[in-house]
Amino acid sequence: MELISQDTANTANDLSPGSQSSIIYSTHDLKHLGSSTISRTNDDIHNTITLDPVTLALVDSPQFQRLRGLGQLGVASFVYINATHTRFEHSLGVAHLAATLTRNLQRKQPQLNISEKDILCVKLAGLCHDLGHGPFSHIYDGELRRQMKREAHRAPTGAPLPSYDDVSTPPRLRAPPPPPASTLGEDQSEFMAKWGNWAHEDASLTMLDALLAHHGLAIDLENLDEPLAQIGDGINALSFGIFEHTDAGKQVSSGNVLTSRDLCFIKECIHAEPLHGNKDMIGRPVHMEFLYDIVSNRHSGLDVDKMDYYARDQKRTLGTGQVDFMLIEEAFVALGECPKPSECWRCKHNKNELPGRHYMLSWPEKLVVKAMEFFKTRFSMHSNVYMHKTVKAIEYMVCDALIKADPYLPVPDGKGSYTRMSQAMADAGAYVHLKDSVLDMIECSSLDCEPMQEAKEIVRRIRRRELYKCVLAIGADGIPLWDLTDEEITNEICAVSEKVVRQNLSRQGVDENDSTFRTRVREQLLTPGDLIVEKRQIHHGMADKNPVDLMRFVGKQELHKLSSVASELPVAERMQEKVYESHIPRKFMERKIRIYARHHNKGVLLLSAAKEVMKMSMYKNKADSPISPRGGRIASTVCLSPAPNKRQSRRSRSQSQSSLSQSQSQSSPEKGENEGALMFSQDSNFEEEDEEEEKTGGGKRGGDEQLSQGSKKRALF
Repeated sequence: MELISQDTANTANDLSPGSQSSIIYSTHDLKHLGSSTISRTNDDIHNTITLDPVTLALVDSPQFQRLRGLGQLGVASFVYINATHTRFEHSLGVAHLAATLTRNLQRKQPQLNISEKDILCVKLAGLCHDLGHGPFSHIYDGELRRQMKREAHRAPTGAPLPSYDDVSTPPRLRAPPPPPASTLGEDQSEFMAKWGNWAHEDASLTMLDALLAHHGLAIDLENLDEPLAQIGDGINALSFGIFEHTDAGKQVSSGNVLTSRDLCFIKECIHAEPLHGNKDMIGRPVHMEFLYDIVSNRHSGLDVDKMDYYARDQKRTLGTGQVDFMLIEEAFVALGECPKPSECWRCKHNKNELPGRHYMLSWPEKLVVKAMEFFKTRFSMHSNVYMHKTVKAIEYMVCDALIKADPYLPVPDGKGSYTRMSQAMADAGAYVHLKDSVLDMIECSSLDCEPMQEAKEIVRRIRRRELYKCVLAIGADGIPLWDLTDEEITNEICAVSEKVVRQNLSRQGVDENDSTFRTRVREQLLTPGDLIVEKRQIHHGMADKNPVDLMRFVGKQELHKLSSVASELPVAERMQEKVYESHIPRKFMERKIRIYARHHNKGVLLLSAAKEVMKMSMYKNKADSPISPRGGRIASTVCLSPAPNKRQSRRSRSQSQSSLSQSQSQSSPEKGENEGALMFSQDSNFEEEDEEEEKTGGGKRGGDEQLSQGSKKRALF
């Protein structure tokens, strides 16, 4: 019998296939889920959410309760003070919407044979889809892992760590000293090579197995259509299902007990593709494939997960937000042409009953504008909240603190051992202890080694609001600089900084032949550790294309066919853009490059050097740019003198625009480059940030940033 369970709870490893006789558990201690354990909770988005016995059992577990310690928006609460909601309430909301949508399909199209068990499984998939998230939203599985890959070869080997012992604490109350950094988990380089492509959805599946093991249950891959394997004390597997009225009262019939196949189906809904080692979905047959798109829509991205968190995040940050229930109530199942045949695993492996078509969620044509508005909400939330410049600055600070503290943050795995914070996702026993409180662990640590002290100082800076500074932002559409990596841009800026420093010292009257000149240059030079280059790309859900093209709609004259059998359902088609062209944005993707200073005393130098690099990128050929004596390409002279007043600034900007217009009339670069050069020359898409804005947390808290009318600033987040 092949079981999937948490190592610490799985006592069935030595069983022969098909046998459970050697499993050690006490049958009299097994808990029978009761039909009366139905609970309700209030919610500020959905008003009331009902929790059935199985849902309540999953909620009452360490793995799910951990979500109370994970903020939905990570560090956004430092900017939007009400953004303190957690993944716990979001997961309950997704479960509620998933059950509502599935039940609507059952009511509207009974010929699809959607069962109560299908509804429960989709609901549980919505409930558990975020179990694998790490601390601070997407920092753990995003920026942290990206930097870990880059720094893996420089990971500290780790001398023995200082003890946690405190002389004021009685010996019997002292915690044991943590192990040396070199013994925490695997070698970092080897670990990142093995787990480099890890995503939080993978951890969600692992945590779901651990959750089942906590209740004494496990998936049995050799008996998929049987109840879950009983591997220990906990919930009786025969009561783990749907209660119904019988002559003996409410009880779970054999047909409504959740099986191993049902749990595989839940995992597939979370993963949105076949589980590892399988070539096809094993949870539900092909004609029920639309159930997989309710929690995570692989076709268009319009699913109940995004419906809930867009509404919830909007309400907590911008003050307005609600689910458009028309997209829930009007949804139905129809046959639709695959929007992504080159990416669809079913189309690539010819697994469809009808080649090139899927049984997929579709909507009536009248909702095409609402669909467009849904994707506009995505763009707006990314622009104003998720990618807000102050939010990102704090994210980078948290990431830096976690990287420095990583070798010195032993996370207990529940088996008497420790693992590194960055490797905790590989062990469900350790991952359950990893939450946003990791910053408190750093701040309260008694270790005095240099990396830990640096991490503590970063956390203190966050508390004091001495944040990294976004010194410059520029629209990157049509400029060659976008084609460089962030490391290459960083190196360019550092190289240019030498010329800027030399020019500044010369203007201050320091002679280049002075014995201290070179020393002063070296002391002021920028290093890669002084700055962060962010290449920000925001779109509506389909890069630079229209995301509504991925959806399928049915015309009014075809709606009567929705009651037909599955093979005769109406064909849903892509809507022509001319039908809703007045609601289509002028472009679907926005690119920006932002430069952050880690230290405020480097901000002015960084701004000047970054501007020079940006100007250099406007040249069609890099050979056209003036070359500095030391190899850095310098487009113009830079002075670090105090900024001119507004009237002088406008006059100089007007003069520069006039001179650039004359030069452009003489040369005719390609359209994209011309647009980029003109935009840059107007100084409209990079600006020096105001000190006052930093003090107030990135502008107006709780709403969109308000740009002054007189300054004509554009899109600086």
